[in-house]
Amino acid sequence: MGVSSAQTTPGLSSEPQSIEPIFTSALASEPVAASSTTVSHTYTIAHFPYGGGFSTRLLLTNGGTSDATVDISFFTQTGVPALVPLEGQQGLQTTQHLKIAKNQTQVIDADPEKRNDGPTTVTWATAASSAPLNVFSLFDYAPSSQPTTQPATRINGAVGAQSVVAAKTFRFPVSLYGPLGYNEGLAIANPNKSNTNVTLKLLLADGTVRDSIQKSLPPSGQTSFVLTDSAIFAHDLDSSKFFNGSVAICASQPIGLVAIGIEGGAFFTTAVTNDPCP
Repeated sequence: MGVSSAQTTPGLSSEPQSIEPIFTSALASEPVAASSTTVSHTYTIAHFPYGGGFSTRLLLTNGGTSDATVDISFFTQTGVPALVPLEGQQGLQTTQHLKIAKNQTQVIDADPEKRNDGPTTVTWATAASSAPLNVFSLFDYAPSSQPTTQPATRINGAVGAQSVVAAKTFRFPVSLYGPLGYNEGLAIANPNKSNTNVTLKLLLADGTVRDSIQKSLPPSGQTSFVLTDSAIFAHDLDSSKFFNGSVAICASQPIGLVAIGIEGGAFFTTAVTNDPCP
């Protein structure tokens, strides 16, 4: 969820090209048995940024045949409970308890009126539900220099992301650099109670592994970055030329992940698969 294409959180930029604060997705983990009679579905909302012009909205839809009880917990990037300003005069909250009837949708917003109260803050969340949900995240950007008298027209950019199942492996295609300034941002969250090791591999178009880097996430930890960061793959790439290939992510435990692309200042959601780690 911000940084510019050459920064990592918490160094933040107010430019709409700052994709890190806005790429976030609700990422569902596999259902696990909570008891002999109850199945719990745990979702990892890998990125929930707010402030610095950004705001995040979560839409949770229960399309099943039974009502759902949902408990949402927010965390900082270091894994401690986070205080998040929520809309509706709720103030700063670390948790939310919801009851979503079958075929109904509920929404949780970072307070949009506070989007410019301070710098961008990156958090993430888990959602434990008694029934399967469809979780969608929407992020928008409205800098303080924009007029506030017409809320419907003041948004400079927005992107949404559909949930995917949390897993140990992810793969997605990428285009980087070129005259339109292609880039790709990632957010990775560790919903586990122990450290998780994550390896990112940059693959050429022919499938050859060009480079790999490793990251370690603490329990309930999160990280976000763009692929052209100097500490990621920038040293492997020529910024004056197109790069077309893919990225594979391999983790020691199931993680939540979201990938968001950028093209000339416009954002788009990236299709992610669970292909085996190369």
